[in-house]
Amino acid sequence: MTKQEIQEFIERMQEAGDDWTEEQVTREYGDTSLEEATATRLHELEMMADILVTATLAANK
Repeated sequence: MTKQEIQEFIERMQEAGDDWTEEQVTREYGDTSLEEATATRLHELEMMADILVTATLAANK
């Protein structure tokens, strides 16, 4: 990703409540396209949310 794309990724993730630094993005997704990195991370956030819901429901039984 270019520096501009890294900033765009950071902004998109902030909108989802997921804060990143430029260094973190470079380390994790530096060799990935902006669109692929965004799709991957949003999917990961969705999976984490599903896990939390499942755990909460199980704990409340």
